[in-house]
Amino acid sequence: MSTAVVRAEIARFLSSPEPEVLCISGHWGVGKTYSWRMFYEEAERNGRLGMSRYAYVSLFGLATLADLRSAVVENTVVAGGNATPDAHSLYDMLRRGEKLARKSRVAIDIAAGFFRMKDAGDALYRAAFLSVQRQMICFDDLERAGKSLEMRDLLGLASMLREQRNCKVVLLLNKERVDKEQQEELDRQLEKVVDTFLVFEPTSLEAAAIAIAGEDMVANTLRERLASLNITNMRVMKKIERWARIIEQELAGSEKKTLEQATATVVLCGWCFLQRDLAPTLDFVRSFNSMSGLFKPKEEPPQQARWRDLLRAYNYGSTDELDEMILGGVLVGYFDGGRLRAAAKVIEEKRRHADREDSYSKAWELYHKSLAVDDADVLDAMHAGARENLTTITPVNMNSSVRFLRRYGRDTQASELVEAYVEANRSTPNFFKQWDRFLGADPIDPEFKAAMDAGRAAIVDERDPAEMLRQIAQSGGFNPEEDAARLGRLSVNDLVGLFDQYPGDAKEMMEWAGRIARHAGSEALSARVAEAIGQIAARSPMRADKLRNWGVWPPIPDAAAGS
Repeated sequence: MSTAVVRAEIARFLSSPEPEVLCISGHWGVGKTYSWRMFYEEAERNGRLGMSRYAYVSLFGLATLADLRSAVVENTVVAGGNATPDAHSLYDMLRRGEKLARKSRVAIDIAAGFFRMKDAGDALYRAAFLSVQRQMICFDDLERAGKSLEMRDLLGLASMLREQRNCKVVLLLNKERVDKEQQEELDRQLEKVVDTFLVFEPTSLEAAAIAIAGEDMVANTLRERLASLNITNMRVMKKIERWARIIEQELAGSEKKTLEQATATVVLCGWCFLQRDLAPTLDFVRSFNSMSGLFKPKEEPPQQARWRDLLRAYNYGSTDELDEMILGGVLVGYFDGGRLRAAAKVIEEKRRHADREDSYSKAWELYHKSLAVDDADVLDAMHAGARENLTTITPVNMNSSVRFLRRYGRDTQASELVEAYVEANRSTPNFFKQWDRFLGADPIDPEFKAAMDAGRAAIVDERDPAEMLRQIAQSGGFNPEEDAARLGRLSVNDLVGLFDQYPGDAKEMMEWAGRIARHAGSEALSARVAEAIGQIAARSPMRADKLRNWGVWPPIPDAAAGS
C-alpha cells in the first residue's frame, strides 16, 4: 500500500469527528509510530483534528486491562498546544472523573471509605476513565503487550470506546510479530472491530522523505543515499541522521565535497553497523577499493561479489583517512572532532592535487568505459597517468596499477613505476609506516610489497635503538616485527655497549630485548642478546648473580647451587 494512500486515509481519520477504529500494521522500524505522530502533529498545527482530546499509549509491558485504562487516563492531553502528559493534565483528568462520578452518586470520598486507602487511588482512576469520551486514542505496540493482556480484551476495549464512548481509536502493530497463540484471535477480532485496515510499507524513498526533514545539503544527501541502499527502517534512518548532523557540526567550514563524502560514508557505515544481516561487514567496507579486485578469483564467495557490486554502484571508491575516522566513530558511537577535521584537511589537500580530470583518473576511465580504445593505448595511458601523479596516488591504487600493467605484459613499466613511486614518496611523513592498512585481503604485487616494506624498514632503522628500548619499557607496547628488525641489525658488541650506556635502565632494556627476540623469525637476534648478556655476566660473579636475580640470565645449575 503506497504511503500516499496511507497518508490520505490517516488525514481523513484525524479530521473526522465520527467514532471509528483504524488499524495500521507494518514491520518493526518502518516508521509507523513516527509517521503517525508526524501526521497527528501536522493536523494539530493546522487545526484539522476531529476531536480535541488525545492519548497516546504504548502497550509495551502493560500487564492488565486495568493498567491499560489507567495509562489512557495518565496520557490524555488537550490538543492544540503540543501538550505532553504531565501532573497538570493528570490532575485535570482526575477532576473530570470526580465530577462525573459525583453526578452518578458514586462519590470518591464514599469509595475511599469502603475500600482500603490504596484502593482510593484506583477508584479515582476508574472514575477518571469514565470521562474518556469523544476522544482520540492511539494504542501502539499491541504485539508487545504483557502475556496476561489478551488480544480479545484489547480489541474489546477499543470496540467499547468507539461504540459507547464515541471515541476514535487507532491501533499500531506489527501483525506478523503477534504471538502465535493470539494470531487467530487477532484475525477474528480485527474483522469485527476495525473499520479501516492499512498496511504501512513505504519504499525507501518514501520512508526517507518522511524521516529526514529539511532541504539543506546534508538532508538531501541523506535522502538520496538512504534510498540508493534501499533502507526502509526509519529507526536506522534517524540514528544515521543524528550521526550525520554531529559530523556536519565537527566539519563546519570544510569544503562541500568533503561534507558530501562524509554524509555518504556515514550512511553506508551506519547501515552496515545497524543492519548487519542485510549489509556488508564494516571490515569489507574498510578494505574495499573499486580499482582492486578487477580480476576477481573465481572462488570469491557470492555474498562478497554482491557486496562488491553494491559498493561500486554506491560509488564508494575506497576507504581514505576521513572514511576511516567515520567508520571508527560508528563502531564506538563517538566521533573525535579533532581527528575528523585533520582527516578532512588531508583529503582536501589530496583533492586539490588530484582533480577528477587528471591523467590517472582518465586512464582508468578508458579501461572501465570504452571498448573502442586499443589495449596498448589504455596501458600507455595507465603508465603515463601514474607517473604524473606519483605523490597523490594511494598505495592501494598504485598496487592496482602495477598489477594491471603486469597482467597485460608490461613488467618493465610496472617495475619502473614501483621504483619511481617509492622514491617520490620517500620524504613524505608517515608514508611507509602504515602503507598497507587499507589493502585488506586484496593481492599485493610482490615487487611492490618488497619495495614498500623496504621503505618502512629504512625508516625504522633511523630510530635510536637505546631510545626505542627505553620507550618500550615505559609504555609497555611494541611492534614485534619492526622492533625485531631494528635490533636484529645490531652486533653482540653493539648490544653490550647499549646495555652499558644506560645502567639505570639496563634491567628493563634487557627484559624487552629478550621479549622482542622471542618474536618468530628472530632466532639470530635471540642468540646475540643471550651472548651479550653472557659477556656482561662473565665480567664478575657479582654481575652474574645480579643478572640471575633480574631473570635475564640462566639460573645457577642445581649442583652448583648446592655446593
